[in-house]
Amino acid sequence: MSAALVTLSGVDKLTAVARQVVRDTPAPEPCFVSLDVRMSQIDIQPSGGRDPVEALGTLLVWTHTLTGITGTWFCTRDGDLFITLAGRGPSGVQVRVYSSIPFDGARGYVTRPADGGESVTPDELYQLALSIREGQ
Repeated sequence: MSAALVTLSGVDKLTAVARQVVRDTPAPEPCFVSLDVRMSQIDIQPSGGRDPVEALGTLLVWTHTLTGITGTWFCTRDGDLFITLAGRGPSGVQVRVYSSIPFDGARGYVTRPADGGESVTPDELYQLALSIREGQ
């Protein structure tokens, strides 16, 4: 049977937007892309190593074309600083980009986020990357 039981316009739209975002972002191919049709949302996990400056820079590159960017960060049980930036992409689709860095690499430049996490801006992440790079 080749006929779909329901239309796939949401999947088609998200797939097209994800393809556009990945194609138009001057960054290495992501290691994970997830589409959530119900939420009209795309999640992207950039590829990359554990270098904090590289990871922060990659987050900023992947989100540089989004509008209305908000961010959060929290510490994981493993001692990582888990960061999510989210904003609106093409066609109003919500795009979330996430990564983590070892908190030890950021220690001395930022205070440990409170339990439950805290908000963070792209400017703060940029400043953190510069501080870490200068301290290396």
